[in-house]
Amino acid sequence: MPPLSLVICIFFPLFMLVGCHGNRGSHEGTLIIANGAEPASLDVHAITGKPELRIAGALFEGLVTRDFRGNHVTPGVAKNWEISPDGRFYTFHLRTCTWSNGRPLTSKDFVRSWERFIDPATASEYSGLMNVVHNAPAIHEKRLPVDSLGVAAPNDSTFTVKLDAPVGYFLDLCAFEPFSPVPVDTIIKYREQWTSPAHIVGNGPFVLSRWRRNIDIQLVRNANYWGAAEVKQEKIEFKPVEDQLTAYNMFLSGEVDWLFSIPPSRLNVVKQKPEFFSQPMFGTYYYIVNCKNPGYNLKELRLALSYAIDRQRIVEKIQKGIPLAATGFVPPLPGYPRSEAPLFDPALAKAHLLASGFGPDPGKAPPKLQILFNTAETHRDIAEVVRQMWKENLGLESDLDHCEWKVYLERTKNLNYPAVARASWIGDFPDPISFLELYTSGNGNNRTGYSNAAYDSAVDSARSEVDPVLRMKKLFACEKMLMEEMPIIPIYYYSIMELRNPKLRNASPNPLGDYSLRDVYLEL
Repeated sequence: MPPLSLVICIFFPLFMLVGCHGNRGSHEGTLIIANGAEPASLDVHAITGKPELRIAGALFEGLVTRDFRGNHVTPGVAKNWEISPDGRFYTFHLRTCTWSNGRPLTSKDFVRSWERFIDPATASEYSGLMNVVHNAPAIHEKRLPVDSLGVAAPNDSTFTVKLDAPVGYFLDLCAFEPFSPVPVDTIIKYREQWTSPAHIVGNGPFVLSRWRRNIDIQLVRNANYWGAAEVKQEKIEFKPVEDQLTAYNMFLSGEVDWLFSIPPSRLNVVKQKPEFFSQPMFGTYYYIVNCKNPGYNLKELRLALSYAIDRQRIVEKIQKGIPLAATGFVPPLPGYPRSEAPLFDPALAKAHLLASGFGPDPGKAPPKLQILFNTAETHRDIAEVVRQMWKENLGLESDLDHCEWKVYLERTKNLNYPAVARASWIGDFPDPISFLELYTSGNGNNRTGYSNAAYDSAVDSARSEVDPVLRMKKLFACEKMLMEEMPIIPIYYYSIMELRNPKLRNASPNPLGDYSLRDVYLEL
């Protein structure tokens, strides 16, 4: 959808923000969400971004899920479960339920789905999360066949999982979308087309009824969902609107009910309005550095770029003081230590630049210092401020480059960016390792090329540590190691900042910023 003209943006009466949803006309009863970018996929084993995960979470349901308050794991396909005394063996008892096409969903579907998830041929960027399951690392490395994964289906209603060590966050993992069952027979039959409305089969509270590329995605209530009687919302429509200002104006005009991203230039206007909602989020906005490229493979240059950035200034100038400036990679979490050491130190930045052998003088500048970001006002504004800081504090010139979401994903995945790229991470479960394992060697979401055997070993040690206090100390040591190498440059910790139709109900996010669309509804 093309951006609205600046003339409209300037003269649109901002006071209409309050009460602008009184008359929705033909949209009555349909919850319309401005979802950011056009989804790259709806295959739960291929997706990585929030726009995709948000929709997939409504189409598929795992063994467990979260209540609409998002605070704890609740039964999903599994009605209950047992954990062995040593914490290494889980037995899930499945409720009687079906796929959206009416076919029974059994434990064998979970076996086949989890095997597809870990299969190297699937190349899921999240497959590393499966490494806590017995034999998963060896399968990942192609040393064992896929069917040796530590899962089994003793009968149609029982699914068992064997872990190599106790994992306190395992049930949280099971609530994450890639651990949901997928219709393997449908996937075999239709291949890449299996997620089209004509072929897709799911087991979540909604089914895909329409997908018009770059226009909208429509979901309708799944009559075959086991909890269908509890789903109040009949239809949900997702609109792929990347331009933040366009989406903002659509909210003002009543075209959408829920807006997840607000233009920085409008934050001061809306943050006092009743439609505005904000709370801290277990996520980090940061930059990644291409450690494979000459110059940027030197930690001294990476440290120089990081210490030259004033995070607090970015938070106050662009995000109007709402998020928290980052002091490390892992966001604040109860029980986890937090570094108070400032990451902004111009003198230290200059010292690291000198040690790197680069500098502002002609012939000594780093090769093609450029910031890549996906098209959005927030990312552009932050990149412009960072470019100014590198000029002020290091004397370095830099360029900006932007592209649409799908192109951005492809370029960062293939390390097709010369120096620095915008990145973000929202924890998949409330544990520091959800962040720290990203930058282990070979992780599918490691888009820096960074590899450090000592770091890999430290993360493995922390992952298998049973003592919870010692485990957190080990994880914090991993984070310190990462910050000393700086393949990533943390900027700030996310806060949810949304605009909502006042009639929206049960829209309580968990700390990860996720919602249960099964429970959300518009009150008529």
